[in-house]
Amino acid sequence: MDIRNIGVLMFAEHPEKFIPGSYIELIRFNTKEAEASDDFIEKTFTGPIWKQVQDALDYINTNVIEEKVVKLQGQAESERFFNYPYNALEEALVNAVFHKSYREQEPVEIRIYVDSIQILNYPGLAKWINLERFAEGRIKGRKYRNRRIGELFKEIDLSEKKGTGIPQILRELKKKGSPGPEFDMDDDRTYLNTIIHIRDGFDKNEIMSESMSKSMSESMSKSMSESMSELEIARIQVILQYLTVHDTINSAKAAELLDVEKKTASRLLSKAEKVEVLISKGKTKDKVYMKK
Repeated sequence: MDIRNIGVLMFAEHPEKFIPGSYIELIRFNTKEAEASDDFIEKTFTGPIWKQVQDALDYINTNVIEEKVVKLQGQAESERFFNYPYNALEEALVNAVFHKSYREQEPVEIRIYVDSIQILNYPGLAKWINLERFAEGRIKGRKYRNRRIGELFKEIDLSEKKGTGIPQILRELKKKGSPGPEFDMDDDRTYLNTIIHIRDGFDKNEIMSESMSKSMSESMSKSMSESMSELEIARIQVILQYLTVHDTINSAKAAELLDVEKKTASRLLSKAEKVEVLISKGKTKDKVYMKK
């Protein structure tokens, strides 16, 4: 990759205007039906590629990663663990951005399912690389697709030493008690899909499932069903999902979560309070909402 292209990727506000596909696309599915359902959230991360990585990781850290505290009988200390280890996801995403071909017009994709996070980059591994050895972190000879990106990522602490990404993912998952990763490719190796599974101990239906949606819908007042559109009700479900993990939400966070304007989120929260789904505290500037 020449110096001009590196400059565009690392410093341009919209590198995708010059190098198509140089952005990150995130889709979060809220039900087990995933692609078969229309209940999902889409986000696109643009800007310099290092900032895309940081922004996507910030979104995942804030909205997806959850901690669980389990009190063990006969022990004074509780056990604490996370549904996904942040460091493993960081390595997986950095690897995807690093190893993507910027001659391909497909972006890096993050797909968040109820039981896994999957990160796709195009193309997949070179055909001389043995997939089984790769999955075990045992690749010796390497030919880097984007050596300069790796060097610059290392300088800003987004990656470790060359070739350590997969071993690092394996170590982090093992250390945190998570299942091992999966690496999926088609026969022509046109893509590489890195799959990080949710840790045992988390109910795979804790993310908004159909049964949870049904339960919530049943608890909604008749006035809510009559005064809100289907889209507004779906958005309220996303907010209630967020509030199963967090105590409060404000209009700025709701706007980020729903990928809408702040004023749209503010109106939605106000509506939810009027139909007694949420309650609020604080004055206009500092107002926060919580489950009733």
